[in-house]
Amino acid sequence: MANKIGVFCPTLNVYGGGEYVAIAIANTLAENNRRVILFASDKINPQDIKTYFGEPLHPNIETLQQPTPFTPRSLADFYQTIIHSYIAKSKCNTLIDAFSNCVFPWTEVTYIHFPYLNQHTFNKTFPYLSHPRIQQAGTLPQVILEKNLVNYQKRLVLANSHYTAKEIQKYSNKPAEVLYPPFASSITTKGQNNAKKDQNNLVITVSRLDSNKQLERIPQIAAQTTPNTKFVIIGRLYNPDALNQLQTLTKKLGVAGRVHIYPNAPIEQKIELLKKAKIYLHTMVGEHFGISIVEAMALGCLPIVHDSGGMREFVPHQYRYQSIAEAASKINTEIANWTNQKAEEIKTLTERFSFANFSTQFMELYAKHYD
Repeated sequence: MANKIGVFCPTLNVYGGGEYVAIAIANTLAENNRRVILFASDKINPQDIKTYFGEPLHPNIETLQQPTPFTPRSLADFYQTIIHSYIAKSKCNTLIDAFSNCVFPWTEVTYIHFPYLNQHTFNKTFPYLSHPRIQQAGTLPQVILEKNLVNYQKRLVLANSHYTAKEIQKYSNKPAEVLYPPFASSITTKGQNNAKKDQNNLVITVSRLDSNKQLERIPQIAAQTTPNTKFVIIGRLYNPDALNQLQTLTKKLGVAGRVHIYPNAPIEQKIELLKKAKIYLHTMVGEHFGISIVEAMALGCLPIVHDSGGMREFVPHQYRYQSIAEAASKINTEIANWTNQKAEEIKTLTERFSFANFSTQFMELYAKHYD
């Protein structure tokens, strides 16, 4: 078998920030003349990737489909992932796991968005379970495997933020290199000449439409902001029930006319809305990084984010909140005092998260371990 590098990401068709990391890794390797196989659960459509991310998949990347009969986040899916990653390894010399957040013995490189083994779910010592549930009990063999049999020193473990790296160290007492995820360069190239207009009192949120993203906070915040402030939620529809609940809440709180939701919008619409918006609102508490925040900042949106997680590493303190009331207050203040100068200043903070920087840093780390 000729030297091949596999990149494992079953959910590639979801087109979120984590999926873009997998694409960025695969494209980086292909651009550096490595033979790359990209593993996903559904057939990969390069045109869909270009439509959503604004950038194509490198033409030299080979793609392989591994159908997944079990739904994501179920116990069966956990073992399905283990089996598929093991099979993927049999088809390449080096395997990069950009999905599971676990360090498997057969995986050379793991990109961790947040560690599966963490203090919030598991104890540090046997029997490991903090609050036993069926799914956690079912994953106990993997916990024992990773904690006792996986040698991190022989693997490259990458974390998406210092927050995530500290969580790995805190629970597993094992090292990880921090490699911030990139944002798509098309965001800034397509968003050029984006001077915002004073009359556009628009607040935007870009998020996968799912129950764990805490999007119900948006109508709650909107209800406490000035009546001329509009809110937009845009992102991939992952959970229809979460969308229905969100729409119901906006009506209940009387803000349906000011909160608009655009599921599955293409990147062109996302960029146009980001160009118009003055504020980017992020609702998730303890976000491990938040690449959508960086994208918005790159287009001059002032970020209003929860004061927690990896967001503390790149969002200035004055833009972070602790409560819904404080978030609404900061939005009111920043819209009232908004200037193009503030928008330009916030853009400069995103330069270190470019694809070029990510690509250079990834290849340096990869070459140090495997070239």
